Amino acid sequence: MKRMVIVLAGVVAAATASLGVTAQAATTHRSPTAGLTRYNDTFSVQQPYNLKESDRFSVANGVYSAWILKGDKPLSRGSHTGPRTEMRWAQNWRSGEHMFDADVLIDPGTEGTAIMQVKSNNKGEPIYLLVQHGDLYHGSNAKIASNVIGHWFHLTVDYNPSAGVAHVWIDNLLMFTRKVSGQGAQYYFKNGVYNLNGKRSETHWKNITFYRK
Repeated sequence: MKRMVIVLAGVVAAATASLGVTAQAATTHRSPTAGLTRYNDTFSVQQPYNLKESDRFSVANGVYSAWILKGDKPLSRGSHTGPRTEMRWAQNWRSGEHMFDADVLIDPGTEGTAIMQVKSNNKGEPIYLLVQHGDLYHGSNAKIASNVIGHWFHLTVDYNPSAGVAHVWIDNLLMFTRKVSGQGAQYYFKNGVYNLNGKRSETHWKNITFYRK
């Protein structure tokens, strides 16, 4: 089942001071959404194949919550991928800048878990945001920010396959830039929880908004 998310107003401010800027210095930057056009999107939920959506996903008061437990099954029977509960957004694109913008809360205990991805059909992930030891990484090596557990913060991610560049902002500060060739593939956004090293991983999302240019 696909659902549409329409954000009518505002973004909840987050306390940037609570986030550690470690591997890379945050860059003061104009609003990430400047010059982009907002659009609405729909999503479907991907959860362990033997469970109902409501066993691992909920919506209450505008907050979308996704969680997985140790021992959960993968998305499909026979798959060798890890367990997931993810919102898979319907919009696919091959060119031009597309942006994901949301407030996110990561629960304590979330470890070894991807919380957001820019996915492709055949070229991997231009952006793969992974929680490790309380910090946020692209992949397992590029640290973006520290101390991201247990409080709301604002996350913005974009990718432009035409230009071959992706960015990550936290609380509207540019934290990470990656140059990655993107021609010849199709891209889309996912968020939630994928894989885990602990007993339970859980994230919460609100004010999810999309932009493009």
